[in-house]
Amino acid sequence: MAINTIGSSPLGAGASKWDRSTGFTVSAAILAVSVPVFAWTLWAGHSRSVSSDAQAALNLSLTDLLSTVTVAQSSMRGYVLTGTDEFLDPYRQAAAAFPAAIDAVTQTLALARVDGEEVEIVADLAQQQLDFVQSVVTARMEEGFVAATDLVKSGVGREIMAELRGTVGEMRAASTEVIAANGRFERFLTFLQVGVFLPAIAAALYLAWLVVRRQRQLRAGADLLSDLMEAAPVGAAFFDGERKLLRTNAEFAGIVAAHSAASPGRWLMPVIDRVLSERRTHTDREFVFGEGQDRHAVVSAFPTRAAGTDAGGVGVFVLETTELHRTASALSETSHRLTAIADNIPQLAWMARPTGEIVWHNRRWYDYTGTTPERMAAEGWSAIIDPDHAARVDEGYRAAIAAGEPFEDTFPLMAADGSYRWFLTQAVPIRSAEGAILRWFGTNTDVTKQRALEEEFLAAKELAENANRAKSQFIANMSHELRTPLSAVIGYAEMLEEEVEDLGQTHLLPDLKKIEGNARHLLSLINDVLDLSKIEAERMDLFAETFELAGVLDDVASTVGSLIAKKHNTLVVEHDGTLGAMHSDQTKIRQCLLNLLSNASKFTENGTIRLVAERSFDGQRDWIMLAVTDSGIGMTPDQVERLFERFAQADETTTRKFGGTGLGLAITRAFCRLLGGDIGVASVEGEGTTFTIRIPAVVEEGQDEPIAPTGGDATLPGPAGTVLAIDDDPHARDLVTRFLTREGFSVRTASDGVAGLEMARAIVPDVILLDVTMPKKDGWSVLTELKADPVLSSVPVVMVSSLDEKRIGYALGASDYLVKPVEWDRLKEVMDRYREPPGGFVLAIDDDEDTLGRYATMLQRQGFDFAAATNGRLGLQRVGERRPDLILLDLNMPVMDGFDFLKELRADPAHADIPVVVLSSKDLSAEERQLLNSSAEQVLSKTEVSLRQLAEQIRGVVVPRG
Repeated sequence: MAINTIGSSPLGAGASKWDRSTGFTVSAAILAVSVPVFAWTLWAGHSRSVSSDAQAALNLSLTDLLSTVTVAQSSMRGYVLTGTDEFLDPYRQAAAAFPAAIDAVTQTLALARVDGEEVEIVADLAQQQLDFVQSVVTARMEEGFVAATDLVKSGVGREIMAELRGTVGEMRAASTEVIAANGRFERFLTFLQVGVFLPAIAAALYLAWLVVRRQRQLRAGADLLSDLMEAAPVGAAFFDGERKLLRTNAEFAGIVAAHSAASPGRWLMPVIDRVLSERRTHTDREFVFGEGQDRHAVVSAFPTRAAGTDAGGVGVFVLETTELHRTASALSETSHRLTAIADNIPQLAWMARPTGEIVWHNRRWYDYTGTTPERMAAEGWSAIIDPDHAARVDEGYRAAIAAGEPFEDTFPLMAADGSYRWFLTQAVPIRSAEGAILRWFGTNTDVTKQRALEEEFLAAKELAENANRAKSQFIANMSHELRTPLSAVIGYAEMLEEEVEDLGQTHLLPDLKKIEGNARHLLSLINDVLDLSKIEAERMDLFAETFELAGVLDDVASTVGSLIAKKHNTLVVEHDGTLGAMHSDQTKIRQCLLNLLSNASKFTENGTIRLVAERSFDGQRDWIMLAVTDSGIGMTPDQVERLFERFAQADETTTRKFGGTGLGLAITRAFCRLLGGDIGVASVEGEGTTFTIRIPAVVEEGQDEPIAPTGGDATLPGPAGTVLAIDDDPHARDLVTRFLTREGFSVRTASDGVAGLEMARAIVPDVILLDVTMPKKDGWSVLTELKADPVLSSVPVVMVSSLDEKRIGYALGASDYLVKPVEWDRLKEVMDRYREPPGGFVLAIDDDEDTLGRYATMLQRQGFDFAAATNGRLGLQRVGERRPDLILLDLNMPVMDGFDFLKELRADPAHADIPVVVLSSKDLSAEERQLLNSSAEQVLSKTEVSLRQLAEQIRGVVVPRG
């Protein structure tokens, strides 16, 4: 690169005044010759002197600029190595001094009359270098060590710095050449002045004056140089060709004094000698010095040339890097320590860039996977992750990196032997003080054993739950199996009671009463167990309906009135009259309240029992609070703790004194939870107890199936007349059915008011027996609707209830009113009005000979003709031989099962309308039940229907012929 050095412009000089005592001619001659000569020599000497001073200042300002950039670069290196903000102080100082350094170069270039293009080149290169330093610092701050070092390794900064040094070197060389040329020209002027013939004295005076003037200028230049050196941020020194120290600044003296008690020659002189011998610049040479050889410095040396001679010296700049080396050493030690720790932790470990690319794995990673750094760099985790999980893990990892949030997942990694083990993988971001992510650190923890234990635990838990469900299912099935014979025991006991009375053997009645009473007690216990087992087996259904809660409270209070009065207690019902409607299972709520009120009455004498109801809103839904408080014996905390356990009471003395099974409260709590709420208790021994139910006003329910009536859709009367019994108590329905069936009536039953109305409209019975307290619709409402129906209004309705409300019953249109427990003679007397003669032919199709024998005995005793067939094919033959009034059909049979029999029977127009009652022990699917409902009048379970009940159903369907 060419450097332009144009000569200095004349500064002008005043003409010497000669003494007027000299002769005019001599003066004129001297002036004519010497004045122009002296004037020219003064002008030329002054111009070259100013040019030399400007070139020297230019050289120094370029050196200062180069030093500023070098300091910034060195500071940047220290910060990249350590990441410590303190290392940026020199950089910041250099950046702050940069504009002044550029101005100094600009000013000295202007004085030296150098082409302005050179100023722009030097300033642009220096600015590029500072910008590069800034980009490296920014990368170190924001992206981390690896990113910064990658930028440094790119060589951009080195190329810019090399070009800057080359340009500055050329400019300084050109400047030195100008100074040398000026020296040569000045010597020529001196010879010219000396050689001037006229006037010698004037020439001598002129030369003396010129010398004095030049000395002043040199001193001014020296002062400027001294100021620049003292202000330089690096140590500076100048040596002559004999290695004698000519000049130094305070920074250089401080470095030498602090780090070397002896002469700096041991570490500095070799580089000076090299510059002197080679006459070229040597830069960025690092040395170790000091008493303990624990100091470090970077030395830059360049040749100088003494004005007026060919001899040259050396200029030296020194930047101490001791602290940088200490920091780098500490950083290296820390890095080695962390690497050793990471290699020896039990987890696989790795680090990644802020963008997620993994750049390092610890030793255990390679020991487990059997991979190499080269393979991991080429393939990444795809080399060892289970392919079934790769896509999901990659998606989750990328999402975590993008969000800057910790990553966690569990997936298998392949070991060196090809097997897979499960690892819990976690990664967290490592951030700078400003919050920027510098890198990611991750670990993979082997959780194969823990996962196996969890799977074993889940399997054991599922096994236990299945066993518990199987137990509950077994209890439910066994309860059903036990209820059938117990119902028969009760029925037969009642029948025997009537028969022994008819025979006059009244001495047997007490024993029969004990049989009946114990059977009923056992049946009640089984029913309680069945309720609990249904809940555990998740087979307990909710029958939600909308009803007025106040009406339920009044009904419950009326039901337990006699029970509470038995021990001289008083019942108080409290509510504000704004309870409104509920949509829930009215029957279960009623049972809960009855259990609590019965329990309160049992443990209270001559006291007060309160039933309090409140409605509240919690911001999302309405809640109903029902509290039963008594002033009875109360309980201890230990007794309260065991209160809701099955078969548990306060203690053994409680059981002996007050009786009970200990299931009532357990069932109450189960019902409350099934309804979406719960029950709590507070008790003080000797003062009383409060049970509080809290349930939602609107229960969350699934799609309920309609309640199937016990009878079919046939509307044909039975032999002695058709009776519809509507009662929610299954035992009451069973007893009424047994009694009336024995009396020759066909009995159909319904378990609630809604189902009762539907069945009444379907069969139009001859008589209706109606209970009062029932779910969904009570007896009073049913009676009102019956009397308002044009078809049913003439059907006699006999009220059968534990409530003695004859006045209300008769007022609403009841034909008669019986109070539970029912006196059978009174019921028989009422029902005799509706008798019709029996008759009819029944065909039973079943492959069990014993079952057919029981059917034959029961039906023939009831006055029916009977025939039997052991499979569907024989059954079709029997139908062809004689058309039956009713077919009893089993489903599981050889040759032809019940389904095929029904299909062929309904396909025959002559026999398609024969009523069929299906009796089977088969567990029917929903599809099978739907098919049977469309082909048969009734579908009954053999395990749940007694012979008496079956006789009732038959009487409700069969029409006597002829």
